[in-house]
Amino acid sequence: MNCLEFRRRLGSEPASKLSAFVAHREECAHCAAAQFRADEFEGRIHRAITVPAPLNLADRILLAQTTETRQSARNQRRGWIAFSMAAAASIVVAFVAVQRPSQNVPALAGMVFEHLQKHVVSAVDSDTAIPKQSVIEAFAERGVNLAAVPDGINYVHKCPAGPYETVHMVMPEHGVAVSVVYVVDKSSTQRLDFSHDGMRGREIPLGKGSLVMWATASEDFDAIESSWKSVMGESIALEPGSVPVVSGSREVLSGSSVYRAAFAAP
Repeated sequence: MNCLEFRRRLGSEPASKLSAFVAHREECAHCAAAQFRADEFEGRIHRAITVPAPLNLADRILLAQTTETRQSARNQRRGWIAFSMAAAASIVVAFVAVQRPSQNVPALAGMVFEHLQKHVVSAVDSDTAIPKQSVIEAFAERGVNLAAVPDGINYVHKCPAGPYETVHMVMPEHGVAVSVVYVVDKSSTQRLDFSHDGMRGREIPLGKGSLVMWATASEDFDAIESSWKSVMGESIALEPGSVPVVSGSREVLSGSSVYRAAFAAP
């Protein structure tokens, strides 16, 4: 076997055990180097396709596909994108199904969970209750008017969860900090409890949006859910630019809570 025949065989069957192929590789330093490069390239491909898929990867790609398809329809251009993205999404869905077991975490709660992993709020940032007016103003800027606010909110910030707008809070209860996230523009279809990576979660349809809770333990979920259902039952949509005020709005809630490390994302 000469060098040309070796390279042809290498391109079509890099792991060939043909005796002539093996013998030529041992005799020719240039072809042996080519074999080494081919083996290294095959190894990189193998490592690339065996990387564990992130949480809800298929859901996020399908969401991106839907968004891109709508834009293409409006602009009357790039019609081929919808087909190519559909094919890519199908491949990813199949890949996720093969590479890991199915998740019992709803897509929306999964987006909230991934966002919380990116920014951790320490106990120093939220060791005392914040003014209720701060919570009211955060909801008002998201278009929701609260007539009241539950007690025990030690942190509040407006932040995204995937493509959705949220108000994120931390409510320490009995030594455990619960991340409470109200998604204002996405309503859940049903009330669900689930767990992932050592954390417990709950997703609740509430008002025109959804309430998502994540914590290391779920004992306080019922009480928090009840308090927010009572508050959100009186909430209304705001006119743009309006900000509600509660009497005694700047009064700081009394008391503080000491709790284990928890996460919350601005």
